[in-house]
Amino acid sequence: MATVIGEIGKERKPPLFARRLFLRPGEKALAIQKNRRRRILRVRHILLLLALQAGFFLALREAYLFLITWDELAIRKVQVVCAKDNLRQTLESYFAVPRLGNILLCDLDAVRAQVRRLAWVKDASVQKVFPSGLRITVVERTPFVLLDRNGLCLADEEGHALEPVYSLEEYALPVVSDETGFASGFYDKWDAASRCYKDLPPAERNTLLGIRCSDFGTLELAFKDDPVRVIVGAASPAADLAAFRARRVEWEGLFGPLALVNMSFDGRVYLRPAEPVANDLAQPDQGD
Repeated sequence: MATVIGEIGKERKPPLFARRLFLRPGEKALAIQKNRRRRILRVRHILLLLALQAGFFLALREAYLFLITWDELAIRKVQVVCAKDNLRQTLESYFAVPRLGNILLCDLDAVRAQVRRLAWVKDASVQKVFPSGLRITVVERTPFVLLDRNGLCLADEEGHALEPVYSLEEYALPVVSDETGFASGFYDKWDAASRCYKDLPPAERNTLLGIRCSDFGTLELAFKDDPVRVIVGAASPAADLAAFRARRVEWEGLFGPLALVNMSFDGRVYLRPAEPVANDLAQPDQGD
């Protein structure tokens, strides 16, 4: 009988596909032999690392000092993007003189705050344009009405004064005023007046001369070529004005020409007839 004898003293390891991937309960995994060489960090190694680190930060410092003093990075041109020509020219003239320094050190928030101080600027954004420029994009304020507060001025929708006005004919806009000169409650009164103006139909807005506020929450409207002043409530000014237009002929037929109509009361209307003209008064008889 033939006998197969293998190599004595050598143990063959099973192939990878023959090894079990998972162990049974109670079995232990074979110990993994670690063949790692132990490295010792000596003093010269530490000194070399410190020297490399110091050299890196020194080179970084020198590069930073060079960049912030390099003339090629000094801001020389400021581009202003704005639809209003006068405002754009004002900003370009202001930044025409080099005053912003190096572009890397330029504080964009400070420049933006400086631009927003101008009355006509509603908002602004500032961007760096390398190597030596800035781009300022301006959102300008839009004239809304004339505001009579410490003098007549042009105002936007937020009640922000834009510039003084010396003649009513300069702008075809109504005047918002107050019986006390806006001594108190300016923002509440302005909000009521601006909402009233925006709620009116276009035909009424085109003939509106002014809106006068009061401390009682009412608004007095005056119109071009119309002597009647209409007082409306702040809650529904357009509806009160429409109700007056619908019944004006009837009231003037009963009471004659009107001077003031107060539509702000709930369920009732106050009418004030116009004063008779001097020529319409009855003249006393003169004796012979």
